[in-house]
Amino acid sequence: MSIPKLNKWVAGLSVVLLLAILGGVIMEKKLRPSSLISSQLVKELPESFTFFDLGANTRFSGTIRSDLSDHLGSDAIAYRSQIDLSVNSPEFLQTFFPELYALNLQLNYPPRERIEHNAVKLMYRYSQKVDVPFKYVEVVFSGYSQRPLYFSIIVSHDGAEIIDALHQKYGPPEEIQGLKSPTKASFWRKNNDLLLVSIKSDRYGNPEYHIMIYYVNSLKELLNIEKEEARQREDRLKKASDKVF
Repeated sequence: MSIPKLNKWVAGLSVVLLLAILGGVIMEKKLRPSSLISSQLVKELPESFTFFDLGANTRFSGTIRSDLSDHLGSDAIAYRSQIDLSVNSPEFLQTFFPELYALNLQLNYPPRERIEHNAVKLMYRYSQKVDVPFKYVEVVFSGYSQRPLYFSIIVSHDGAEIIDALHQKYGPPEEIQGLKSPTKASFWRKNNDLLLVSIKSDRYGNPEYHIMIYYVNSLKELLNIEKEEARQREDRLKKASDKVF
């Protein structure tokens, strides 16, 4: 076979292979979720902590978004976003909550790359204009189950009353020892989920309260679904490639 004809044959084969792989990717979007994924999306999770009546089994919707806007003011929304569970300092989770630290590593692997997830993130920066003491609120839902993954809430110096309300609702928390002053932190656990309160000083020396609600069950569910999707994607691409030869 002459060189020009050989080059044309190789180029043609490359196009066929590329089309087959692309076809597999397109078909992937049309296929229904596997039974494993579907079963995870349907099952109820154990209830734990709430924020404005949003709990472990709340499903994100337009109504939920509207209700949150009534409480917290206007929002910004992202439909694919990074998930960062870190709080206080880079080593805080690693030292005191190694399970969360491990989850955060999996959610942000490979490191130093921007990893986006199928998640809906709502951000509220102007809540104090509607007479609530929140300086910043971030509410993140799974794009698969529509259930919450975590809430991040920063409260101004008026946060002592909110902390008292948490004590009344959930009882006395566990205190974290060994933190550098003036930082203090305490937490509650319920059905594997975690409510963490950190008290720090703002740049003016006033107390500032950081509240994190980690829905660990939902975070694990998200990771399991992503792993299953990745496995299915690899299988389909392999089958598409095999059909070429």
